[in-house]
Amino acid sequence: MSVKPAVKKHINIIWLLLYGAALIVVGIIVLVNGELVAEPAARIGGVFIAANGIHRLIRAHARKKKLPVFSGIGTIIIGIITALVPSATLALLSLIFSLYVFLNALVKFIDFASAVKNGVPDAFFDFFAGIFFTVFGVIMLFGTLMGGYGMLIVIGLYCILYGVGELRLFLREAMPNMAKGVIRRRIRFSLPQFITTFIPLKTLKSYCERIDSREIDIENLLSEESIDKGGAVPDVHILIHVSNDGVGTVGHCDLMIDNTVISYGNYDKASERLMGGIGDGVLFKASFERYIRFGVHHDKQMIFDFGIKLTEKQLEKVKKCINKIEQDIYLWKPPFQLAYEKNPDEDISRYDDYCSKLWNGTHADFYKFTGGRFKTYFVMSTNCVLLADYILSKAGTDIVKTAGIITPGAYYDYLQNEYSLPAGIAVTRDIYCKYNVEPPDNVNF
Repeated sequence: MSVKPAVKKHINIIWLLLYGAALIVVGIIVLVNGELVAEPAARIGGVFIAANGIHRLIRAHARKKKLPVFSGIGTIIIGIITALVPSATLALLSLIFSLYVFLNALVKFIDFASAVKNGVPDAFFDFFAGIFFTVFGVIMLFGTLMGGYGMLIVIGLYCILYGVGELRLFLREAMPNMAKGVIRRRIRFSLPQFITTFIPLKTLKSYCERIDSREIDIENLLSEESIDKGGAVPDVHILIHVSNDGVGTVGHCDLMIDNTVISYGNYDKASERLMGGIGDGVLFKASFERYIRFGVHHDKQMIFDFGIKLTEKQLEKVKKCINKIEQDIYLWKPPFQLAYEKNPDEDISRYDDYCSKLWNGTHADFYKFTGGRFKTYFVMSTNCVLLADYILSKAGTDIVKTAGIITPGAYYDYLQNEYSLPAGIAVTRDIYCKYNVEPPDNVNF
């Protein structure tokens, strides 16, 4: 029996209230007396982790499938250690978190150097952010050496802030429409990066497992997860890509407007540095249909399409932002395109750069930047997510936390939450994959 939309709406609103309030209470308890709750919480968590590992092994054996060691036996071992030695586990988590903070500092210093080189006006923001992360990392590291109590403070504060964010969503859903717009313009406090980074990959594996086993087909899956948004028609689409291999496991993010995909990345192989982590920023525009087919059948991706509904003023701001970006770009052509224009019989198989294959499969228009924030691509900050978010945030919507490392998974988490909420700006959600996208007529990529 399906739940009526009105009932589902009230359930969601009540859940946001209870969840947000519970997180705040837990955060306060951890701050006031974290040592008291840390040990039993770690032991209980360890039991659940070990049980999850056992469940994965049993399910894999029943389905006669191989399971990665870390997902099975490794998970069980981690759970047992956590349950038996909770103090050591907390200290280890604190050390890992300290290293993560130092990584954020390094990212911001790289951003600062790049911003100065490219003449970005607010470059010193990145410098001060790097200093902040460095100091914070040193404090956390000393806290680790003193027993890991600093981590309890971080956990407590995080629970409170995240709980406040959930209560904000509760108010947005419960208040009249005029108030919702004001609340929506606040910065959203997202889940930790180690959780959001691999959310798209986990979703991909879950869907493929169900569809490959014929438990459900793609049409029924989409229908089953569809949420009634009153027939609202989206103005802008955000595309989140994910695949099983290489960097595709972290994902990619694009924006689509007026049936044209706008994407950003490190597509010029000749400019790559640090194993492709840094390079010339390249923006391209492509036909939506051609690009989807290329992504699904060449890159072996599953693509999640979230449709965003904007007001006329918001849409106008988004288009003005795109026009502003286009004032700082110039046309650039991939190696195969240059060769093809001289000789239409040129063989694509002679080119191993991704950009050439992308042009061959989509005939996209490619551009580089004359200056500004996006002139230099950096995989951990100035990446595909930042460009999409930079454009969409001009509409006054929630934005993904951009103080440190940002990933497509963080955007997926945000958009999925917006789609699940009745008043969320994501009004449609589609999935494109090998099960429902026909291959292009020319499969010679």
